[in-house]
Amino acid sequence: MLLERLPLVSAFHVEINAALVGGGSRETGESAVHALRKLFAFADQQSLPLTLDSITSTYIAWTDSLHHRTTIRSSAQPNSSGLVPLGRASAFQYASACGTLIDRFLERHSTIIQLTRLRRPNPRKSPFGVQADKQNLEYTFTFGRALQDICDGLPLSVTLEAPLPVRIQMHVGTEFLWGGTRVPRNNEKSLPDGRDYLVNLRVEAELFMFIGQTGMNVTQAAGLELRHFFYVSHLDSYQVKEHKSRRQGTVLFEIFKEYKPHFERYLEWRRKIFPNSNKIFPFIRKSDTREDTRFQGHRVRGLCNSLDIPFVPARELRNTRVNWLLRQSANPELTADMAQHTEETLLAVYNRPSLQTAMVEVTRFWGKADPHLSRTESVAPGGCTGVPLVAPDLPPGAPKPDCGRAAGCLWCESHRDVDSQGHVWALASFKYLKAVELSKITRTVSDAGLPPAKLVIDRIDAKMAWYAQSNVLRAGWVTEAEARIDEEDFHPDFMNEITAAESGV
Repeated sequence: MLLERLPLVSAFHVEINAALVGGGSRETGESAVHALRKLFAFADQQSLPLTLDSITSTYIAWTDSLHHRTTIRSSAQPNSSGLVPLGRASAFQYASACGTLIDRFLERHSTIIQLTRLRRPNPRKSPFGVQADKQNLEYTFTFGRALQDICDGLPLSVTLEAPLPVRIQMHVGTEFLWGGTRVPRNNEKSLPDGRDYLVNLRVEAELFMFIGQTGMNVTQAAGLELRHFFYVSHLDSYQVKEHKSRRQGTVLFEIFKEYKPHFERYLEWRRKIFPNSNKIFPFIRKSDTREDTRFQGHRVRGLCNSLDIPFVPARELRNTRVNWLLRQSANPELTADMAQHTEETLLAVYNRPSLQTAMVEVTRFWGKADPHLSRTESVAPGGCTGVPLVAPDLPPGAPKPDCGRAAGCLWCESHRDVDSQGHVWALASFKYLKAVELSKITRTVSDAGLPPAKLVIDRIDAKMAWYAQSNVLRAGWVTEAEARIDEEDFHPDFMNEITAAESGV
């Protein structure tokens, strides 16, 4: 045991634990531990010290190594030093995860990652050509057809009773066979040998299909609880609510009408398999596996790989759904409403640049653009209904409304918040920007009181608290926004400002 490392290890442990206790996600904590292991492994290989006094120099040496690995060709073999290629995004993520912890326990006024050569990769998306765009949709439809084959091929009679090996006929012209004979675990005594894989395979396929239908993120979808659902017709879809709430209830999610029979069939199937579970998508797990383990979809992925079927991750399914709706409706406003985003977020983040979309957008723009229309956007997240007007609760030192800076909008009577997930995401990103600015202030309290950046953070916290406490749907928006910030997935309106602030530009 290297006792000289104990204070440093304890400091890392305290910061990770504090983040978890403060409401941070377990996945973020696990990512931090994963990155720390890489840092410690590098220090061991290079015989570098790991103490509170030396961590800065060792960290910079490690990030230099990460930067060097980003310059190695992806086709190259490991060199004599054992270095292998590494993507710029991964290198920055590892360095950022460790650097954030170091900044906290060393109480740095500027982020340590600024001392390195690593920079956040440019988030700009490359445009899709006609053929690439067509292939993307074809891959998604092929993957969706495979999901349907899995669900259709695993009814109760096959899942629990059919002789092994079980055969699932696929539309790609082949079949998938499963002949598992593994002895069931203690919590699987009701299932025949090897049937847990078939059960989990169908649940995975159903979860992927649900995400593609609803556009919900994987964490929210995997955590949904089973309820007595009530369907309300809405446009060409159903809004799904809890039956006891009826018309006044919160919309839990929205599905296409064609998906309802399939969803009801699945719910009946899972009630037979998991009569005591309250999850819509429960899994049979090992006794030592946590319930909140991140969903990876490795069974569906393995099936696709074995049959040479394109595998589409959950995030890609969400993006493709938005793009498909946009292409089918040719109506960004309607699509943004269904996806719970503003039009700006929809087109900037989820919509893939393509020739067809560009033609539609240009046509719509020149058909509707009028230079005489008054501006209704605000410089801060949200909208504007008039001229600058100071709010009566403007605290001393807070920015006054002047339509020139986003912070001023927060104390302007003409500013309006937007009831959407995109707006909450923008607020969370703005808060992060102000936190970066606040971290660079050498004094915590000015002569006039709290720094303006701290006042802005408090104002945004109050807004986020209102969203979180108002209803379940808005609380989900807050959870999603905070998860994105933890993953450094910032709203496009603030991406460039955050990058500049963190890099000291």
